[in-house]
Amino acid sequence: MSVLKVMCSQFKIIAGKKIILPSFFFLLVTLFFPVAQAYGVQSHGGIEGLVSHQLGHFLFTFAMVVLLLQLSEFSLAGPGWNEFRGFLWCIIFWNLLTFAGHLMREEVAAESFTRHDGHVIAFQIDNFSNLLFYLTRLDHLLLVPAFFLLLLSIKKWGQNK
Repeated sequence: MSVLKVMCSQFKIIAGKKIILPSFFFLLVTLFFPVAQAYGVQSHGGIEGLVSHQLGHFLFTFAMVVLLLQLSEFSLAGPGWNEFRGFLWCIIFWNLLTFAGHLMREEVAAESFTRHDGHVIAFQIDNFSNLLFYLTRLDHLLLVPAFFLLLLSIKKWGQNK
């Protein structure tokens, strides 16, 4: 029995008993008792926070490149593997785009951000640098297809067990 088949069968056992019920409970609690504010962006504070965050992007990119090279070395083929390679490429490009965006954020003038009650509500694009920075903020255009490809690959692997 292949390792993938064993992992899939073990996941079904764990998911059925330990994950589904607590996840459903958490969903209900979240729906009925939401937090006051939820922020999609977390600032790290200071240059050391940015450096450690950027190091994380670098290591994540490096790991995805190594995984992609390993897939090529082992010549894995069959249902799901091309989708998984597509997922890896999207994640690599996402990391590079996000890495560049974090660096560019340090150079964007504070006047380019329109604030209201301490929150950024708009961004003014008045030069090419600001346009490039804005385009780096569209990282969801890589992440959504990446996770869709991952979902497709997992689905195909599960069907071929």
